[in-house]
Amino acid sequence: MSLLERSSRATRREVLQGMATIGAATLLGTIPRQLQAFPEEPAKPPRRLLDVHLHINHFDRSIEDTIRHMDATGTTRAFVLPLETGEGGVTLRSETVLHAFHKYPDRVIPFCQTDIRKPDVLERIKAYHLLGCRGIGEQKEHLPLNDKRVEAVIALCDELNWPITIHFQDGPNGYNQGLAEHLETYLKRYQRVRIIGHAQTFWANISADPPADNLYPTGPVKPGGLLDRLLGDYPNLYADMSAGSGYNALTRDEEYTVGLIMRHPKQFLFGSDCPCRDGRGENFNGTCYSTQLQALLTRIIKDEAVLDDVYYNNAERALLGSA
Repeated sequence: MSLLERSSRATRREVLQGMATIGAATLLGTIPRQLQAFPEEPAKPPRRLLDVHLHINHFDRSIEDTIRHMDATGTTRAFVLPLETGEGGVTLRSETVLHAFHKYPDRVIPFCQTDIRKPDVLERIKAYHLLGCRGIGEQKEHLPLNDKRVEAVIALCDELNWPITIHFQDGPNGYNQGLAEHLETYLKRYQRVRIIGHAQTFWANISADPPADNLYPTGPVKPGGLLDRLLGDYPNLYADMSAGSGYNALTRDEEYTVGLIMRHPKQFLFGSDCPCRDGRGENFNGTCYSTQLQALLTRIIKDEAVLDDVYYNNAERALLGSA
């Protein structure tokens, strides 16, 4: 037998042995990955999540606890908002937020806030801009929305091409009262600044008939609400979905909520305003605003691209000022 014949016979023998191996592997369900006709698709990367409303020291939460909360909830990055005046029960200095940013630069996006009733407010905000802050928030003082000091801060954000997160809460002890009468004026006058609406009165206006005496209305939404119109007319307005006020509004009429989001898919922002430390409500009666809102949005929004916008892309646009 020639060398070529021996080589050919050996090759046929190897092929038959290989086929037998594959046959056995098929019966056992153990075909090697490299021999599979249809290899598994690579795992889809986790969805990015940018929380536009976090405070560090909710219920004495530390910087490290805040990062632990972000890790537990799958939060990639967050707007961390100071509250220097302490109105509303939380005091957090802008310097503390900047410290957190320098410690966790890939996770923390620092905003600033200072008492707008003080004469040096604009100089302080410009200094925070030079130090690396990216916006103002949470703007929350006992002043009406049409106060000239409020307008001066909005005008400065317009100059700096910044976003500003405003807490809207009507009533005698509220903040930035007069949304229905005055917000549109600022949206028309200052078109570079991105105004991020937050809190009770902002979300009560999801319906056409917000009650004057109830900051957390329930029941079906009446179409034609001010929020729907303003979002349609002004691309520089964004809706911060955080806290109990946001969740209450979004869940009172889910069919209407889906339609509202789909009409304005580039203007809704995922936010939590959650004070818990571990994503399971460890120090907040077993409730985590972040995981609660994620569960709702994942259930009601079927368009993956819209969900990506709400969870991350819209926040980037609001931060950078890009359309």
